[in-house]
Amino acid sequence: MIVLDTNLISELMKSSPDAHVATWMQRTPETDLLLCDVVVMELSFGAEQLLRRTGSSRYTVILQNIRVMFRDRMLSFNPEVALLTGRLRARREGMGRPISLPDAMIAAICLYHGATLATRNVKDFEGLDLKLVNPFEGAQ
Repeated sequence: MIVLDTNLISELMKSSPDAHVATWMQRTPETDLLLCDVVVMELSFGAEQLLRRTGSSRYTVILQNIRVMFRDRMLSFNPEVALLTGRLRARREGMGRPISLPDAMIAAICLYHGATLATRNVKDFEGLDLKLVNPFEGAQ
């Protein structure tokens, strides 16, 4: 199980995504790829910002398509994940490396479900015992 981080989905929305990412996506079985509701929230925020700024609904339409594609492969935030999120944030703060609330939520969802996180921002998730892969570096 591999959860796709927001930056990976955003890259795939581009007309010419990074070649490493495109290759990684082609090589990874679709059934191994998951989203979580926190990533959908972040994508929705970005799509809404673009709509308000430019009037373009391009990303809103893409987000709707993504939600359909992943409708049976979506991991959710739940009470157990909420407790884990708090512990992760406290651990990182204790290390002198605070983590944003959305990143802590994504990390907790992955840890709770035993999933790997595919992200460009691996440093944002270090020190959490989370399995990470960076498709931007041509990771397998």
